[in-house]
Amino acid sequence: MNYNNTFKKSAIALAVTSATVLSGGFSGVAFAQADEQELDEVIVTGSRIKRPDLTAVSPVAVVSGEEFTISGNLNIEQKLAELPQTLPSFGPSSNNPGDGTARVDLRGLGSSRTLVLVNGRRYIPATQAGVVDLNSIPGTLIKQVDVLTGGASAVYGSDALAGVVNFQLVDDFEGVEVTTLYDVTEEGDGEKFNVDLTMGGNFDNGRGNAVIYTSYSRRDSVFQGDREFSNVALTESGGVLVPGGSSGIPGTRVFGGPTLPNGQNLGRFLPDGSGAPFTGADRFNYAPDNYLQLPQERYLVTGMAHYDLTEKVQAYSELTYVRNQVDQELAPTPAFVGTLEVNPDSPFFAPDVQQALNGIRSDTNGDGVVNGSDNAFLPFIGRRMVENGSRQSLDTRTGNRILVGLRGDLNETWSYDAYYSRSQLDQINVLNNDVSESRFRQAVLVDDSGAACQNASNGCQPLNIFGAGNISDAAIGFINIGATNITDIVQSVAQASVSGTLGTVGAASQPVGLVLGVEYRKDESSFRPDSFLSGGDVLGFNAGNPTVGSFDVTELFTEVSVPVHDKVELWGAGRYSDYSNIGGVGSFAAALKLKPTDKLDINIGYQQAVRAPNVAELFNGGGNGFPTATDPCSVAGFIPGTTDAALCAATGVPAALVGNFTQANSQIEGQFGGNENLQEESSDTFTVRVIYQPNENWDLSLDYYNIEIEDSISVLGGGVDNVLDICYNQVRDASSPFCQAVSRRADGNVGLVRVLNENIAATDTSGVDFNVNYAQNFDFGIGGEGSTLSWGLRGTYLLDFDVTPVAELGDTNFCAGNFGNTCGAPFNEIVINSRVTWASGPWSFSSLLRYLSSADDDSIENDGVAASSLVVPEIDDEFYLDLSASYRFSDDFTVNFGINNILDTEPTRVGDVQEQANTFPSTYDLLGPRVFLSGSYRFR
Repeated sequence: MNYNNTFKKSAIALAVTSATVLSGGFSGVAFAQADEQELDEVIVTGSRIKRPDLTAVSPVAVVSGEEFTISGNLNIEQKLAELPQTLPSFGPSSNNPGDGTARVDLRGLGSSRTLVLVNGRRYIPATQAGVVDLNSIPGTLIKQVDVLTGGASAVYGSDALAGVVNFQLVDDFEGVEVTTLYDVTEEGDGEKFNVDLTMGGNFDNGRGNAVIYTSYSRRDSVFQGDREFSNVALTESGGVLVPGGSSGIPGTRVFGGPTLPNGQNLGRFLPDGSGAPFTGADRFNYAPDNYLQLPQERYLVTGMAHYDLTEKVQAYSELTYVRNQVDQELAPTPAFVGTLEVNPDSPFFAPDVQQALNGIRSDTNGDGVVNGSDNAFLPFIGRRMVENGSRQSLDTRTGNRILVGLRGDLNETWSYDAYYSRSQLDQINVLNNDVSESRFRQAVLVDDSGAACQNASNGCQPLNIFGAGNISDAAIGFINIGATNITDIVQSVAQASVSGTLGTVGAASQPVGLVLGVEYRKDESSFRPDSFLSGGDVLGFNAGNPTVGSFDVTELFTEVSVPVHDKVELWGAGRYSDYSNIGGVGSFAAALKLKPTDKLDINIGYQQAVRAPNVAELFNGGGNGFPTATDPCSVAGFIPGTTDAALCAATGVPAALVGNFTQANSQIEGQFGGNENLQEESSDTFTVRVIYQPNENWDLSLDYYNIEIEDSISVLGGGVDNVLDICYNQVRDASSPFCQAVSRRADGNVGLVRVLNENIAATDTSGVDFNVNYAQNFDFGIGGEGSTLSWGLRGTYLLDFDVTPVAELGDTNFCAGNFGNTCGAPFNEIVINSRVTWASGPWSFSSLLRYLSSADDDSIENDGVAASSLVVPEIDDEFYLDLSASYRFSDDFTVNFGINNILDTEPTRVGDVQEQANTFPSTYDLLGPRVFLSGSYRFR
């Protein structure tokens, strides 16, 4: 084969200007010692054109496979989450919210706007949103990871609106290698174990190579109750953080209950069935039952092969099988039920409660007379079903992918590449220890003896929820339900392209480069929920309806690079996509590359990218969730002079309670679902890159980016909290779609907010990436050998992250440097990683220092709330220090040892605005110091 040799210099130039300049020190290899043979194997993501000295148009960060080894990261997403260019997404601590996947989120624009590739091609989608589960990528085979940000739809297609993360795998392995990793926390829990076996070799006199990789991984659970900072759910009261929790309690909470004979309102039940008022001290602490680290078990098999059919034709293939189980566990079901019918004469109630309930009987038997034969209704109750056990969600994803292709040379200057891939994922989601609402209602309504249900059908067993510990095993057996939900996803991709060079232009010494290609893709998937779930007959898990749909797209794409001078080059890319659901859309990119001196490169780029709605966004049958939100009509949310008190009363809040009542729970139920009328998102990205190499020891780069997204696909108003704010504080019109989306319970609390998918207004973000690298060889070292010192600093300064949920209102939420109910997880303004590595002989010592700047509660900037009035107005800045060492016993045997978070940095605890565990688990380290030991041995 000779088509690679045609563009050998291209790979070398790309590696020099991108891998070393932009790696931020993460390669762990001295740049000055890199040789041509090593660099020839590296091609940095960003363009399909194979061109000498062409650097990526947009900002690029490169993470070498060595970085994963020296960091002891079993889970890929944890290393990527440390990058300044990413906002942490779902990972090992994503219990609620979470779905068992591991994701990457570039620039905080969402994982569905980040395209994940493997060897430059699409990989197995793990959700109906098309998100790739990073658990399915073979970590040991990673050669390098290219993180290209700033929009790449013109080059790589839809979903690349925020950028591309491309995993380049080793595909020419020879020998047999065993790699193991063991990781445990300082507390002796949360163990991680991984063992990999890689086998490969050449065959038929070097015409072909085949590699097979097998892996087994296990991760043990850690509960929130196992750490002091998370063992109690915190809330804000009296200017301090205090133990909080849920109003759904083991003794049953009554909202708007009748008056007891002693003059107190019935707020809860004591174990003997007597009544008592409800206070904040009675809330249920749900924290200990939730995972802080999710358990995981994964089996992974990957095979790759290529074979030279002729001198100009090479066949290649990739095969992958993965089975990944990640469990979630939540506190026992909170049974919140409205208008609950009960028998006042039931022996479940003590005399004081019987008397109070007797006064609120209604004509339930329909005889026109209210008497002792009738029942009563409790307006709304909350019962924590501790007798039923913790809720469990067991997610097992089984995926496979097959790819076959041909590539080769057409002549001395033109080559081709064509492939077909098919990916399939089957997900089984098992839900345990939920409660049937219909059976709950049936079993609560008993006869006067309490020994039988008034409706004895289906083997009903009396359910005594009126007091903690009163539920029998027989009643649990009657109301307990499980559910099994099935998701099937299939993605097919066929692509063909030709690339090569034309003649030169003007005084340029390099020829024009050109790529022409066509791609066809079809995405189809179905979600089939259990009948209990789809029927809404559940109390502990979110109800959901089937989601079934598909779309296909045919695309034409091109790229061209035009050197007009040895110091000036023009680059452009375009893609036309014809979608079956939204029609034709186009995207393009253009850049100007300047090289004023041999030491300085300047790239100025503009890209217009698109993202088509995915199956989940289009066809989601609907489901419920419980995000943190503040009711503007409650005492905590009411803003005098801004909140419309009359509207609060008109929509269901008793007039006397407007601005005075305490919100029942910090989480408010939202209903989410798809919208088949969605249109594509579009973005405009402007980037400026400056790369300076004063000498062979120093590399510096500076990247400015500005990304503006229009017609962003999100939920109505941008979320439950936003809809409430827009309704009561901004539009203040009961007929508006935002107010129509809100429904309230009889006690005035928000019962449900309907927020289906919409093309909302805009998201704008801008910032500056900076990278500094230094490498120096020394004559001194261990055992009289020389040594190498390398230092890399990689950082981002976030200038803006603005979200405008409703264009006609013009109200913008500012999130740079903020966190909270509006912005969610912290958008730290400054994120810096710095690695120092000293290598001598068989030894290598390395340290990684990570810094996250402080973040403010977003209500300060967006709502004008005084910081002094907030319990936690700011999350402190954090430093994390990781140390590692490796020893190479021989060319075949290496051992790595390290301690991560050796400073035992704990997150700042927050209250009502937390995501989970009193903090933001994906952003901050939760488990304290971790010790890891890994090793690899190669048989030759």
